Amino acid sequence: MSAVSTFRQALHRHLQALERSTLHTRLFATPLEIHEASDAGLAVLHLLYCEDQPGKPALRLQSHLTLVFRKLADEWVRVQGQDRPIA
Repeated sequence: MSAVSTFRQALHRHLQALERSTLHTRLFATPLEIHEASDAGLAVLHLLYCEDQPGKPALRLQSHLTLVFRKLADEWVRVQGQDRPIA
């Protein structure tokens, strides 16, 4: 795999990895804030987890996820992630 050239490309790949689904579950990630410097990046995301299992009540959970990336050599690397449920 080649190095990611921009922070936004690294973030996009990370979001694609987050937004996985199965037959009865789905996770949606929506960027709320994105801040970028030459060697660091920060993103705040709204997450919505949906689960619809047959015979069970639908489950909806929301949270905010803060991700911190750092540019090491020519690669953007996630160095911190903090998830906080929304009441």
